[in-house]
Amino acid sequence: MDGAELGEGVLAPYEIVGALADAFGRDTWIAADAGTPTPYLACFWQAPGDGWRVVIPRGHGPLGYAIPASVGMAVAHPGERVLCLTTENSLAMAVGEWETARRLRLPITFVVLDNTSMAWIKMIQHLYAGRRYFAVDPGPIDPVLLGSGMGLPGARAHSAEEFAALAKEAAQADGPSLIHAMVPEHMDLTPPVPVWRAALSGRIKSRPIH
Repeated sequence: MDGAELGEGVLAPYEIVGALADAFGRDTWIAADAGTPTPYLACFWQAPGDGWRVVIPRGHGPLGYAIPASVGMAVAHPGERVLCLTTENSLAMAVGEWETARRLRLPITFVVLDNTSMAWIKMIQHLYAGRRYFAVDPGPIDPVLLGSGMGLPGARAHSAEEFAALAKEAAQADGPSLIHAMVPEHMDLTPPVPVWRAALSGRIKSRPIH
């Protein structure tokens, strides 16, 4: 954890990934968004031999990919549970597909990792722009309230234990559900991105973004 002290109700993403692995199992289909879900899934999710069950967009990080991708996965593999790891800002770009998931009663569990910022971009500004942050702190989003408005049941986890319990409940649900979890900003808990850690330690002078 790099010695970081997390605030009350803030969960470490690697604990979230561990709880999801325990609740859903390694064979679960996963769609994940760029940003916070990517490095933690890459480092802490142990996929089976057919690792293509875990689908993550790379390149320039298309926000909003995971929610519609998880709908496609669920339609393509009827009856199989799908896990969607997204963020609050990716959610803002694709929230309409929650109505699709609810209407079709697709067995998708949406997990929203929320650090109230455009975290990846903000970390780049932290590392290479003298900690001058611009256009990376949009207003808050309430995923549980949004989901409720579309008939999608959900809850916010306030502790690792509560998240684990919600994950086990979601894994047995018939239709879609969501879990909202607050997570730290990247400068408060550095994700397992080697080039960032090298930049923070001064070992490299270049400006890699991932």
